[in-house]
Amino acid sequence: MQSETLMLSRVRVVLVSPSHPGNVGSCARAMKTMGLSELVLVAPRLENPHLLPEAVALASGATDVLAAARIVPDLTAALEGVVCAMATSSRERELAPALCDAEQGAKALMARLRAGPPQTKAALVFGCERTGLSNEDLLRCDRHVMIPANPQYSSLNLSQAVQLLAYEVRKAALADASPSLQVQPPVLADGDVSNPDVERLFEHFLKAMQAVDFLNPERPKRLIPRVRRMLQKAQLEREELDLMHGFLNDVQRVSQGRWYRAEWERLQQAIDAARQQFQAKE
Repeated sequence: MQSETLMLSRVRVVLVSPSHPGNVGSCARAMKTMGLSELVLVAPRLENPHLLPEAVALASGATDVLAAARIVPDLTAALEGVVCAMATSSRERELAPALCDAEQGAKALMARLRAGPPQTKAALVFGCERTGLSNEDLLRCDRHVMIPANPQYSSLNLSQAVQLLAYEVRKAALADASPSLQVQPPVLADGDVSNPDVERLFEHFLKAMQAVDFLNPERPKRLIPRVRRMLQKAQLEREELDLMHGFLNDVQRVSQGRWYRAEWERLQQAIDAARQQFQAKE
């Protein structure tokens, strides 16, 4: 079994549009106490909030986590190389990934990392302090993690949520390989499919559905989020992903009236045969 230090180094904490530098610093502190070190900020409200004095002060010695933090423009960039992303939200959504609590989510996340190649990553995704994650960002993730807080006052500070999830991830990383302690995922092939790979397949699906008029982009109703959720739940292997891209390429090709040479030859043969039958009857 891989050491817990190595496993924890493969877990990325993603903060989407954080607005308070102090929260960023407190998150860094929460991460370091649990052995996590990779922090990614998605489109923060302030420029370089992790370098501001308030962030440094509240990091309380976790300045190495802040110094190594990356800023990216969107969630797609933040999830590059990620095979399993856990989204946190305090409220249930009608269209959302599979729901679980923090302990279940952490075990599933660590199980995916153990099953995949050593270069793969997992992510804990947190929304901005005021509004949380958007429905679209939530659907980009594999699991929806809810913390069973007091229903009369369920709002957690961002760094508190990071601390709770980081703690559960550390527990899961320290667990031994006993089947009674771990979620056993399907065996994954080498070259495990990452979150951005699934997003590219999702975009391909939308183009193919538009090509055959299955999707009206002006009136999509709930089709788009349902397709995204379906693909996230599928946990595709690389060969399955390539198969789907190949199929969708053919859907687009046929919808555009483009034929393979062999298809033209078969069509010509059928036309010739029909002509011969017609001439024979005359």
